[in-house]
Amino acid sequence: MLSFGELNFLAILLAAIAKFMVGGLWFSPILFGKAWLIETGLKEEELGSPKQAMSIGFGLCLLVAFSLAVLFQIMALDMRTTIAVTVIMALGVTCAQMGLSYAFEGRTLKLFLIYATQCVAEFVTMALILTLM
Repeated sequence: MLSFGELNFLAILLAAIAKFMVGGLWFSPILFGKAWLIETGLKEEELGSPKQAMSIGFGLCLLVAFSLAVLFQIMALDMRTTIAVTVIMALGVTCAQMGLSYAFEGRTLKLFLIYATQCVAEFVTMALILTLM
């Protein structure tokens, strides 16, 4: 049963911050930033100031973390099952839905894989934080 009073809002905030940080690392030059620029056809100088995108992005990270926290509370699963369900949600729902758009837009498999692996990494990171706190 859902009880908003039982949600751990500190864990939700930390999960959102972690998701945001994983995304930042994912698109940095250390990991996939250069490949992402190539696959999107963008140039670094075209990106402009990231302030608005980062503000919107963090708000969406909060929404995802909150949504996962609510789902986890409703399901009340053990850690192992929670991680399994999280991977299924990331791959079987989020990435599959995104893949449909990519297929019809003619985007590359490489770009899809950059986003899909980011999604799985972020979801699992958030699930660990939300479950362990």
